[in-house]
Order: sequence, then structure tokens, then C-alpha cells
Amino acid sequence: RGEAVAARIGGRFFACDVADPESWRELVQRVLAEVGRPDSVHLNAGIMSVPPDEPFVRLEDLPLERYRKIVGVNLDGVVFGLRALLPHLRGRDGAIAITASVAGVVGVPEDPIYTATKHALVGLVRALAADPTLAPLRIVAICPGGVATAITPAAMRDGRFPIMAPDVMAREVVDLLENGKSGEVRLRVSERQPAFSIEQPALAYD
Repeated sequence: RGEAVAARIGGRFFACDVADPESWRELVQRVLAEVGRPDSVHLNAGIMSVPPDEPFVRLEDLPLERYRKIVGVNLDGVVFGLRALLPHLRGRDGAIAITASVAGVVGVPEDPIYTATKHALVGLVRALAADPTLAPLRIVAICPGGVATAITPAAMRDGRFPIMAPDVMAREVVDLLENGKSGEVRLRVSERQPAFSIEQPALAYD
């Protein structure tokens, strides 16, 4: 399906297992050799603790292999991607957008491990943005609410939550890549409500 989409939009498709650092290394080397150094990157892969057609389970009932898988995709996938990309992008003009989630700023009781991984991404973006050696490269996060993609569980498609069309979020990501300030964490929960940024608290130690 990736190849079909790439052909339709005039792009290129490269397969990558985001949870595998070697797969990331090979991907970045291929992109650099065949396309060139990217100006904008969107790290977007993510899964929830259970497949979309299965009911949520309690934390203590989540199989260990499923726990390892969600952490591997949602958190390791971003960390490994950054480790492969930053040697080529650090100190250069451009932007990396990371998909967190509304679950990165509030608790989602149905899926606490998904929530934990997305909170981790928000913290990662803010920590990296505070590193002056990355500038002028910008690191930003998008926090979507429900989006009509394959990741959205059936339990969340019952009308209780607003579900956005993917193109709404795609436009938001493009705007964030082009105009977001480094460290910006932007939240969008519905198509009718405009996006807004969530500022981190200013700490006083005196």
C-alpha cells in the first residue's frame, strides 16, 4: 500500500521497522543516497496496546509481548529515528515533527501504556528543543485527538469522541513543520476546534 500511495502522489516509498535501530540506519542511508538530506521529517508511526478490533484490557492483564511492542513502536521508534537522523540534521535549518497524542497531555484510562508512551514523547520533544546545539533545527510535537485511521479502536468509534479526517491532521502537521517554534506542543482535538499550543510551566527554584 505504501508503494501505491507513493506512486499516486509522486513520492518514494521505503520500508522501515521503526522498532529496529538497524532498519532506521539503513533507511536514513538510503534516503540520503537516493533522495538527499531531508528538510522536514514527520515521525508518525504508532499503535495502541490492543489491536483496533479487540477490547481494551486492564494494565495487569496486558501481555508482556504486547507491552514490549507498543513501547518499541511508540517510544523506541522515535528515539531510534532521531538517533539515525540527528547526525545529519543537527545544526541545520529544518524541522522534525513527532506525533504524540491528546494522550500525551491528559490521561486516557482505557490505555495507560499508550498514554505513558505519548507523555514520554512530549517530554522528549521539550528536552531536545532546549538543546542549543540542535539550532536552527526545530523539534515539535503534534497531539491529535481521534483521527480516522487504522489505529483508532472500534471502542472509540461509537460517537463519544470526535473523529477527524486524516487530511485535517496532515495540514496541521505541515503548518507545524513550516511555522512551529522549537519545543512547541500543539493539540487539536476536533475539526471544529482550532489547534492550540500547550506551554510547559515555568519553574522557579527560589
